[in-house]
Amino acid sequence: MMETPTVRKRNEDAKFQFLLTGFTQTAAIRIYAFEARLDARQIGYTVEVNLALISGYGIRIQDLPLLCRELLEQRVERDEISAFVFTEQHMRTHAEKLATARMDAEHARKQPRHLRNKNPGEGWRAT
Repeated sequence: MMETPTVRKRNEDAKFQFLLTGFTQTAAIRIYAFEARLDARQIGYTVEVNLALISGYGIRIQDLPLLCRELLEQRVERDEISAFVFTEQHMRTHAEKLATARMDAEHARKQPRHLRNKNPGEGWRAT
């Protein structure tokens, strides 16, 4: 059966769904196991994290599975390796994103609210 361009495009756009299947830990190294599913295929992936480094970057341990899944979603291609490391550079990038989001939120709170009318009580005051 020959694939049409539409079917081929749909297959290229299809994304793996990653399910956390568990983790193992030895000393300060935690290895998260994921199962990637695409149609009927299932592929196992692991992501290793050094827990001794996460507190320095403001990463909470409960956020790690989601961060590891994001790493897999960004990196996985069909014929790529199945074992990854959540590096210190990934942690630094995440910390920078958090700091930017905090600054943006603080900046939005501090923005003065401009009144639409130069004379705010004009609508209800008698002339």
